[in-house]
Amino acid sequence: MAPLPNQNIVAVPYPNLLPPHHRSMFNKEQEFHAWLLEEKMLNPETLSKSQLKKHFNSYMEDYNTATLPHEKYYALEAFERRMDAVRAGETLPPDDLGYDAKADLDAHKAKTARKVKTDDSETYLNREQLMELRRVQNERAQVGKMKLLGLDVKQNFGVRMDGNAFE
Repeated sequence: MAPLPNQNIVAVPYPNLLPPHHRSMFNKEQEFHAWLLEEKMLNPETLSKSQLKKHFNSYMEDYNTATLPHEKYYALEAFERRMDAVRAGETLPPDDLGYDAKADLDAHKAKTARKVKTDDSETYLNREQLMELRRVQNERAQVGKMKLLGLDVKQNFGVRMDGNAFE
């Protein structure tokens, strides 16, 4: 956050993430007044500024923790539009929450799914070399068992010798 030139105001990159007291009380004035009238049964015109701020902090705490008793206290205009549509008998558009769990799950499955290789040309080793590696792996397992039993094991047992590497 850097100060703006010729001002004592600090620029904030994410203004919606600020605590409620940093945002103007007027942004949520309609919802706040509806909450005061209907839930607290207080007339906002008769309250002092300090009482309004105290009740606004209580409202914003409930707002930020999503514990307000009704959806209209979050977005009154959207709620009113929705209710007008219901009263007029219109069909409501589906609620677009911006998150589709099924699409997210499908994307995750696609990202983490194993890719099955059908073409042998994509491997670095041919079938004979792979069989040799399997034999060496089995020999190493035998070596471990033989050592546990106290048997003498040959030095080259369980070792894959690559002919051109030692020449």
